[in-house]
Amino acid sequence: MNQNFMIDKNLIRKICDYADLKDDEIVLEIGAGAGNLTAELSKRCRNVIAIERDEQLVSFLIKRFKDANVSIIKGDAVRISFPEFNKITANLPYSISRKITEKILTHKFNTAILVYQKEFAEKLTAKPKAANYRAISVIVQASSEVEILDYIDRKVFFPVPDVNSVIVKVVQKFPAEENFINFVKGMFNRRNKILGNSGKRAYELTPDEIYDLWRTSENLLSK
Repeated sequence: MNQNFMIDKNLIRKICDYADLKDDEIVLEIGAGAGNLTAELSKRCRNVIAIERDEQLVSFLIKRFKDANVSIIKGDAVRISFPEFNKITANLPYSISRKITEKILTHKFNTAILVYQKEFAEKLTAKPKAANYRAISVIVQASSEVEILDYIDRKVFFPVPDVNSVIVKVVQKFPAEENFINFVKGMFNRRNKILGNSGKRAYELTPDEIYDLWRTSENLLSK
């Protein structure tokens, strides 16, 4: 997986400011890289749990933060289990953005400050009937409040990426259940099908309407 490291101190401080960290909070950081964001996070919270899959970077991080309030986990964030945390930060490669976002949403947390490719972030905030309204739009908007906070200059990363990035804030209302995620994906796999008595197709329904349909179906199945 190619990584683009944050090298701009102003961007790093901005992400931490958006996270509004408290002294007693635990922050999960996905993709710690060289630890530039990790270092700033560690100054503002009780503990940082930093996940990194690259073996050389993990060795570097362990040495860099041997005396700090930072716990390093070596592994693929898509596959490993997450410990408990209050808030989360991540600089996510486009290739795993959807999978990681779905995984994050199934866990209980307060706030996530996430750096995404611009096109993916716009899917997260897309509205019904929009060309980029997808299953992930519904999953995140039904379970959380989501907004694009800022657009990022490519030059604040090394190496400079080919895509534009944005900072996204996700404030969780409740954890998304796996059954709900699978239900939404199934609906969008048949996006032109008229759904029940609604007279609408999946891409015409709001996230709340789809969530209500799922709750109704779950209640019927439990009887």
